[in-house]
Amino acid sequence: MAAMSLRASLLRMALGLGLAVLALALLVESLVLIGASEVTDDYVRNFMRGTVDLLVRDLSPLDPSTRRERVQELDAQFDYPVRLIRTDLAKLSADQRRKLAQGEILVTGFNRRIYAALPGEPDQLLLLGPLDSKRGGELPKELAAQLGVAVVLALAVAILAWWQLRPLWRDLRGLQRAAERLSAGRLDTEMPALKSRLFAPVVAATRAMLERLAAAMATQRELTGAVSHELRTPLARLRFAIDALVDEDDRAERERMVQACERDIDELDELIDASLTLARLDMGALQPHLSQGDLGDMLAREARSLAPLLDGKALDTDLRLPAVLPFDERLLPYAIRNGLRNAARYAKGRIMLSSWVEAGQLWLAIDDDGEGVPPALREAAFEPFKRLERKGRGGTRGFGLGLAIVRHVAHAHGGHARLGEAPRLGGARLLLYWPVG
Repeated sequence: MAAMSLRASLLRMALGLGLAVLALALLVESLVLIGASEVTDDYVRNFMRGTVDLLVRDLSPLDPSTRRERVQELDAQFDYPVRLIRTDLAKLSADQRRKLAQGEILVTGFNRRIYAALPGEPDQLLLLGPLDSKRGGELPKELAAQLGVAVVLALAVAILAWWQLRPLWRDLRGLQRAAERLSAGRLDTEMPALKSRLFAPVVAATRAMLERLAAAMATQRELTGAVSHELRTPLARLRFAIDALVDEDDRAERERMVQACERDIDELDELIDASLTLARLDMGALQPHLSQGDLGDMLAREARSLAPLLDGKALDTDLRLPAVLPFDERLLPYAIRNGLRNAARYAKGRIMLSSWVEAGQLWLAIDDDGEGVPPALREAAFEPFKRLERKGRGGTRGFGLGLAIVRHVAHAHGGHARLGEAPRLGGARLLLYWPVG
């Protein structure tokens, strides 16, 4: 049914183009005929003048009955009608009657009817024509030829339009089938190969959309599974601590269990916040809005606010920035907080936040004096829920989301994030950079 509807639409379009060409051709012909009407009338009048004068001189001396017989003979001899008509049947205007009374010849009508007055016969006129046919109801030959040419031209345009639009129809049909499969939930649908370039942008955009959708759904599945897995540990600890609190009479032990519950709740809150932030960044819900602002002041505020959360480790800053730079005041703090917390997790005692502008790029560096990250693991550290084991530690803390958030924020600013070696502190360096020129 859909294919028939598309085919009918294509046929209507081709026929519409043909009819439009036909109408245009007829309009042009009409305008040409109207414009050339006066010239043609003068030509016919001059061309027929001698014939009319001969006929008038031949008929004038005859009596009415003989004149009628003579007109019948002439009508049989000429290729066009020759008749005598009454003046009141000619449907002529007063100006035309005046011209006839003055001996002029009138040429009227599309079929070229020629009127001439007979001397001494004011109530009779000599009528020659229509010149194209002895039968008044038949179309003139020129008009028939013009109509024929216009119809042939319209049919040719319709056939050419059909031939040219067939690839478009096939592409539309392929896109319709793909859309039907997509609407049924089959996101693995392959977009059709196109016969024309008209719908190439639509196919390219749809392919890109499907790739992004597939990547987003894969990320959502991965994130959902990872978050579900991460939630089990703090929830299990909470359940165990609550069960123990019911039967615990020792006040000190109860206080210790309450603090443990609070830590687990804080851990759950941090996991949910980080997961939601990463999901929103990955799905594009947090779009960047870069504006000019005081980046140095924002970095200093974030460093001061996070200092109490860095497990007592020293946090120094080295901010060498212009007064105004483009950045997103809503997104960038996510990267700074996660970067500083990640550094505090593995630093021995010192953390450095530094920033500068060089060669049209803004650089943000977070260094620590920890053991650093081996080069082979530096790229993997940005994968969500990827936690690296460090020497001398029985386990790792965190959820493996901090660096993933940092990279997403850097990408949102049109830049990148990578891990390296801190040049002065000797540990790991988290480097963010994006163009500001």
